[in-house]
Amino acid sequence: MTCISKSFIRWASLFSLLVATIANAQTVHISHCMAGCPVAVGSIVADESELIVRQLYVASINAGSGLADWQAYRVLADSVGVASLLPRVWFEDSLVLGGVAQLEVIDSTSQIEQDVPIDAEERSYQLGVINLLSEDQGRLVPMSSFAGTPYWSELNFLSNMAALPFELRAGSWSRLDQAINALADKIGEVYVISGPIYSGRGEETSESTVKPSAYFKVISIPGSLSAFIFGSDVRQHISFCDQLSTLDLIEDATGLTLFPQRVNGITDTLHEQLTCRF
Repeated sequence: MTCISKSFIRWASLFSLLVATIANAQTVHISHCMAGCPVAVGSIVADESELIVRQLYVASINAGSGLADWQAYRVLADSVGVASLLPRVWFEDSLVLGGVAQLEVIDSTSQIEQDVPIDAEERSYQLGVINLLSEDQGRLVPMSSFAGTPYWSELNFLSNMAALPFELRAGSWSRLDQAINALADKIGEVYVISGPIYSGRGEETSESTVKPSAYFKVISIPGSLSAFIFGSDVRQHISFCDQLSTLDLIEDATGLTLFPQRVNGITDTLHEQLTCRF
């Protein structure tokens, strides 16, 4: 009971601080993000997304797809736990407003169906319904990183869902999550930003807004980071170290500035601490 109480106070304090800063019309600092949360530039318009802040993560939900354009979270040494027996059942996120396309879990077909509002001119080239197969339903924020907290059930919200192919999420993506957990256990605190990359960024076709061509994950500590890009067709046995990329490439591919408040440079020097040795 003592351990749970400490965890509750630690995570609840984040929410209290956030509410206090909003109430006083001050700048909001979200502790899930290092050097500020990602900022959309280029073809991604901020007004078309909705920012969801929960105890374990912050997510920018795309109004068109109902899925996250990015998620940021902070893994702590005492937040990591054993997640193998935790229930994995999707729930609607009550924080997502009606203006954002809603995802609905359909148990009978093991699919997720999304209604996409379209007008008459768009009807010729857009679909009205998008199905996300059950084998492509993954979590951007992993259960294992927060199984040690009383808030792990938040990771079952649809705001944490991503169209992650099974081989990717069961293979190198998951092994990178394990490396992040091990690093947090060693140094105490690790920041992560992850999300989809679309090959036709800026295009408004239904299929391209739900089925990404790749996913990125940026792991950082003050002054150092490692950036990864995983193609959607990465096979399960492939090493996550083979997916190493750069921050510049990810920002160019997503139209996001990932660390908008950084003052000093962040170098690509975290690879070895994530077990990537060349």
